Amino acid sequence: MDMMEKCNVALENAGYNPVTSKNTILEDLRGIESNFPDAKIIRRKSGRYLYYEYEDKDFSIYNIPLDDDGMAKLAQTISILYKFEGMPNFEWIDEMIDHFKFTLNIPTTKDSVVGFDDNIYLKNRNYFSRLFSAIVAEQTLIITYRPFGKDSIVYNFHPYYLKQYNKRWFLFGCVDGKSNLSNFALDRIEDISNSTVPYIPNTRFDFNDLFKEVVGVSNLFDDVEVINFSVSSYSLDYIQTKPILPNQKPIEKRENETIFEIKTIINRELIQLLLSYGSAITVLRPQKLVDIISIEVSKTLKNYQSVQIN
Repeated sequence: MDMMEKCNVALENAGYNPVTSKNTILEDLRGIESNFPDAKIIRRKSGRYLYYEYEDKDFSIYNIPLDDDGMAKLAQTISILYKFEGMPNFEWIDEMIDHFKFTLNIPTTKDSVVGFDDNIYLKNRNYFSRLFSAIVAEQTLIITYRPFGKDSIVYNFHPYYLKQYNKRWFLFGCVDGKSNLSNFALDRIEDISNSTVPYIPNTRFDFNDLFKEVVGVSNLFDDVEVINFSVSSYSLDYIQTKPILPNQKPIEKRENETIFEIKTIINRELIQLLLSYGSAITVLRPQKLVDIISIEVSKTLKNYQSVQIN
């Protein structure tokens, strides 16, 4: 069996079309020599046959030399890909990870060493790959969406961006005929199909910039406000090492507390986050946010006052 026949067997086993010209094989050989300096190919003639082989019998282009730092970075990349492992329609990632492990000889362990704060039981998690593909392919979709406590609504939708927040996935884009940005929670989507409405590309929204100084995914275009809050001394290290937003900064140091400032919009996600710190944080301004927090705390206190333990 000559070289082209062997190559075609390997290609067909891998699911690729066979080559039909020996020139293709010869070009590939030259490409190997050009791209891999250590790949020294010798040509040996025997009778009417010409043989090709590596000078170093143990050489393989799959044995890519990586130092410890390069191997560590590649292992980190694979650990990130594991986030999508097992997700419906992302089986190709499983295959790619196995390929990396086999061809690059990356040390592996059966035990997970990286944990992601993901919700594998999220309703409609299987829609992720469909929406991801529609964004990349610039495909308008017909989405049937059911908000909490309301009837279903059907939209022609131009999808632009997927974002995860608080273990839920959200799809951002524009409803056909409207210019404002909308977002749909994946777990409230009832059906997805392709639309014949021409796709309108995103030319107005920079999502990296849009989410940089916002908590959560709602009220993204409200006015930014200056928010001051005090942090008790026993919680100071935690708040400093895990800031609410990147623009958080201390503005005043007192005996038993430190005053911080952030600039952001006020939405339900910010309110929930501030409430989650309990007594460690006290909002000082603006007054409307103080009032909202105070009302929520009062409601919570009232609920607990009605609890009786027998």
